[in-house]
Amino acid sequence: MCNQNKIYTTTLRIHHCVSFKSACVIAILFWIALTNAQAQLISIATARALPVGSVVNVEGVCLNGFELGSIRYIQDATGGIAVFSTLLSTTTTGDEVNVTGVTVQYSNLLEIQPVNSWALNSSGNALPAPALITPVQMDEPYESQLVRIDDATFANGGSLFQANTTYQFNANGQTGVMYVRTGSALVGTLIPFTSVDLIGICSQYQTQYQLLLRNPADMISNSTVSILNTPYQTNIVTTGFDVSWQTNVNSTSQLLYGKTPALELGILTGTGNVTSHTVTVTGVNPSDVIYVQAISVLGTDTAFSEKRIFITASGSTGEIKTYFNRTVDINFANPANNIATQLNYTIDDTLKAYMDRAVSTIDIAVYSFDDFNIAKITQGINDAYNRGVQIRVIADGQNVNAGLSTLNANIPILLSPDTPANYYSIMHNKFVIIDAASSDVNLPIVWTGSTNWSDNQLYTDANNVIIIQDKSLAKAYTIEFEEMWGSSAAQYNLNNIKFGPKKTNNTPHEFLINGKRVENYFSPSDNVNAQIERTIQTANSSLQFAIFVFTRTDLAYAVQDRVWNNVDANGMVDDTSSGGGFAFSIMENVMNNKIILYDHNSLQGILHHKYLIVDQDNPASDALVLTGSHNWSTTANTKNDENTLMVHDASIANQYYQEFVKRFNESGGGLYFYENSESSPVSFYPNPTTENLYFNWEATSLDDVTITIYDVHGKVVFTKNDSVKQFVNINVSSFMPGLYQLVLQNDKRRICTKFVKQ
Repeated sequence: MCNQNKIYTTTLRIHHCVSFKSACVIAILFWIALTNAQAQLISIATARALPVGSVVNVEGVCLNGFELGSIRYIQDATGGIAVFSTLLSTTTTGDEVNVTGVTVQYSNLLEIQPVNSWALNSSGNALPAPALITPVQMDEPYESQLVRIDDATFANGGSLFQANTTYQFNANGQTGVMYVRTGSALVGTLIPFTSVDLIGICSQYQTQYQLLLRNPADMISNSTVSILNTPYQTNIVTTGFDVSWQTNVNSTSQLLYGKTPALELGILTGTGNVTSHTVTVTGVNPSDVIYVQAISVLGTDTAFSEKRIFITASGSTGEIKTYFNRTVDINFANPANNIATQLNYTIDDTLKAYMDRAVSTIDIAVYSFDDFNIAKITQGINDAYNRGVQIRVIADGQNVNAGLSTLNANIPILLSPDTPANYYSIMHNKFVIIDAASSDVNLPIVWTGSTNWSDNQLYTDANNVIIIQDKSLAKAYTIEFEEMWGSSAAQYNLNNIKFGPKKTNNTPHEFLINGKRVENYFSPSDNVNAQIERTIQTANSSLQFAIFVFTRTDLAYAVQDRVWNNVDANGMVDDTSSGGGFAFSIMENVMNNKIILYDHNSLQGILHHKYLIVDQDNPASDALVLTGSHNWSTTANTKNDENTLMVHDASIANQYYQEFVKRFNESGGGLYFYENSESSPVSFYPNPTTENLYFNWEATSLDDVTITIYDVHGKVVFTKNDSVKQFVNINVSSFMPGLYQLVLQNDKRRICTKFVKQ
């Protein structure tokens, strides 16, 4: 840089008689000439040896494409180097590129950034053979090169890879680290049970060298037969279910099973010599928890899955009720759907009413339990205890929870640990389990949602409650409760209590409740953020979310991906929790004004919801709602105790949508669906319709009318001007099934109505 300044000064001295502008131009030309002279093509090894900040020109073959984001690792015969620039976003594995730019250290990784210029030399080149190394050899000599580590094993085989996470593996008696980034094809795939050979790029982040795999093909199994996915449950009935999995080659289908982890009931056999395996469990009872382990055999080689925990259907009523403590917009209720229910200052009354019906047990896990204006809840608990109901209470140990002091002194209360933040954060659940073990299958209740027990949370902050009558679900929640409680008895056992990361994935996740699929997950044992990401990715037509804390970029990128795939997305984030953060900006770039900060400075209370709605307007899709206590953050996923429900039901999803519209619009959003309050002079039929919509109006009411049809998101799907009086026919057979708004308007009046296309 000093040499550049010297040339610039000399130029001004020699050409003192020319204009200042001309001198500057000449100086810049000299600078460019010098830069180009310094940026002659060199080997990557030479470029790596130059001081950081050098301008270098190198060529190499891309070891990766878009699967690692904007970064490209390139390698020649002498070494490898990272190139970070969106300019190379179109390049893919095997492309040879020429790159000129400046070397920098980013978290100790040597990169070319910025890229001044680049060119594609050729495509389809063979990659360099990966260097065979051991974990301790992942170091500077191999940085940004393709490497191979053989016979690697993972301690947590059987669980699923999640985004933005490091994983330790062992090979050759040494420990290495593998990193899975957001958006990786590995996310959601199975961590192998047996040894594998790993091929990837040796990278560095701060003081740690780590292996970057590009896709599942970089993980090569050393077994003849391998189970490729976590066994999953389908066709759930009261007496059994199916268990399915896939293998890499044709092999046998066998299942060890039992009512305890010992798998004492023996082996069941399914169809043999297949890669897609299914074994049916039969002859068990309603709400039976069943442990299973899949086995596939080929010759002398046997593949084992992890042990999974499933449960049969209950035979309960399966009634599901949703309540909101703030107003809803019933204009968005589907005609065949129940209108969403607002409990205006009566959520505490409703909870007490459920407690008043408890016969044998009430288990409570609540983050915040204040003592102001919630006396009815306290009364419900104490009354139940006084009539002989067993009460167990778990509360967060870092909260004041003054309401606990109002309970009967004989009720056992367990506080979660007040431990350092690097291990554990908070017990953030808000659930109640009533009569889970009752022989009457119509008594067990699970009460959950986002609502804490405080004056603000019950009456001011935007919250939801969901109540499910189902014995199987109540048993699953009880397993989670007793893992924290450390006992199945009335008194907790301090020697066995487990909170936060100490918990294990020990509950069923799939339920059939009154014909509806319901999923249930607990944090941090169940990798809930991966489940949320998977759920977002199921959206085919629409998604809406209302989240108090939203900081996970992998979930933001999942929303972005759905928008790019023509899914209509609307969202709200509370403005004090994560508004304006990086995750928000990712979504704002593609959603624009369809994502908003909930401005509780001008509204009442905070937005405390944690729900997601998928395809509530699409009868052809899997409509669902996801709700619970889990904020969309890393802490919720890895440190907190949380619970999350996914209810696959269009009616429930639409009820949450009615609440969403009200919150969204009152905070400046634009989801509007008006209907006339006056008696309409227009008649419409049939409604619902499958093909044609007929209507007529009074001849003097609407001359030269504009007819417009909007879908549920406010998008115009049909418009025309019509001077025909009295009778109109519109063919809607090409419309997607769902709810629509028909608007007739001229300079005199506007008439709005809704219809359903089936």
